[in-house]
Amino acid sequence: MIALPAETLTAGFVPSISGLSVCWLFTYVTSMLTLEASWLACTQNDEEESGENTGGGFLSLSKMALGVPGEVITASLFWFLLTAIVVAYTAEGGQLIAQVAKEVTDTTTISPTVGSLLFASCFASFAIAGTSRVDIINRVFVLGLVATFIGIVMQISASISVSNLSHADWSAVYPAGISIGILSFGAQNVVPTILQYLNYDPEKTQKAILLGSLIPLFLYTIWEAVFLGIIDASTEGRFMEVISVLGKTGGTTVTDLVELFSICAIGSSMAGASVSLVDFFVDAINLLSKDDPDPESKTEEMSTVNNSSNAVGAGTRTIAAVFALVPPVLISYAFPDVFLTALEEAGLLGGVSLYGILPALCLLSLRSADNSSETKAMPGRLGGGKATLFALLTISSALVLPEIVHVGRVVAEKLH
Repeated sequence: MIALPAETLTAGFVPSISGLSVCWLFTYVTSMLTLEASWLACTQNDEEESGENTGGGFLSLSKMALGVPGEVITASLFWFLLTAIVVAYTAEGGQLIAQVAKEVTDTTTISPTVGSLLFASCFASFAIAGTSRVDIINRVFVLGLVATFIGIVMQISASISVSNLSHADWSAVYPAGISIGILSFGAQNVVPTILQYLNYDPEKTQKAILLGSLIPLFLYTIWEAVFLGIIDASTEGRFMEVISVLGKTGGTTVTDLVELFSICAIGSSMAGASVSLVDFFVDAINLLSKDDPDPESKTEEMSTVNNSSNAVGAGTRTIAAVFALVPPVLISYAFPDVFLTALEEAGLLGGVSLYGILPALCLLSLRSADNSSETKAMPGRLGGGKATLFALLTISSALVLPEIVHVGRVVAEKLH
C-alpha cells in the first residue's frame, strides 16, 4: 500500500484506479480458484487416508495435481515471490526502525542493517508461534493502519487538487502499476492457511476472500485520491521523495502520521508474508518427512508428536523460520534500497505465474479427478468450467511473457 503512490504517480488517478480494479478482479478470481484447488486436495487426501484433513498448501497441492515437476516449479515460484516480498519489507522495515530510533532518542543510532535484523527476528518469533498468534498481531497493525489512515485523510483532504487528479498517462499503468497492484491485494498466498484456520469451511473462506479484497480496494481508492490529488505528477516517483512531499504539504502532524502508517502497513504485510513463507517451508519439511522409508522411525515420530505436539511443532516452525527469513536479511543487507525493485519484479514474474497459471493448471487436473470419483464439487465455486481456466491461463501468460523477455534482455546486457 505504501508503494502504490510512488509507482502510480506517473499514471495518474483514473488510470491507476482502473488498473487496481483489474488487479482486484484478478486477485478475487485466482483466490477463489486457489481455494477450490486447496479444498479439493484436502478432500481427496482425506478420502484416501480416511483421516482428518492434512492440508492443501501450495507444495502438497501442486504435487498432488501436477506431480513432481509441478511441485518443483511451484516451490521455485513460491520461494521467489514470498522471498522478494519479505526482502522488500525487511529492507524498508530496517530503514524505518533506524529512522524511528534516531527521532525518538536523538542520540541512539541504529544502522538499517541492524534494524532489518531486529525487524525480521521479531516477525520470525510471530511466525513460529503460529497463525493464531500472527492473526492477533496483524489485527493490532490493521487497527493502527486504519486509525492513521483516517487521520491522514482528515488532515490533508482539503489540499487535494482536481488538476492533479485529472492527470492521466495510461501507458504508465503497465508493468509497474499492475505489478504493485497485484501484490497490494496479495490474498492468494494465505488462502490455504485461511481455509485451514476456518476448519476447512469453503463458504466461510469465500466470504473472507470477498470482504478481505473489497476493503483494500476501497481504502486504496481513497489513498490514491489523497496522494495523487496532492502531489504533482512531475515529482520524482520514488517512495521516500513522495513521502517527503506529502509531509511538507501537511506539516509535522501529517509526517508523523505517515510514518506510523508506514510502520503499520509494513508490519501488517510482513506478518502475512512471513507466516506464509514459514508455512511453505513447514509444508516442505512435512512432505520430506512423509518420504521417510523407516517405519520404526515413523512410529517413534508419531508417538513423540502425540506426547509433545507443541514442542515438535515449535521446533519444526523454528527450522522453517530460519530457512525462510535468514536469506531476506542477507539480501536486504547487500541491497538496502531494494524495496520498490523487489516488489516490481515479484508482482508479474512471481505473482501472476504462481497465483494465475498454477491454480488453473491444478484445477484442470483436480476437477478431472474429482469428476471420476464420488467427491462433491466445492460449494460456491466459480462457474465457467474449463473456459474460465483457459481464459485465466491466456491472460496470465500475456502478462508474464513480456516481463520475462524484458528481464532476459536486462540480464543479457549485464553479462555483456
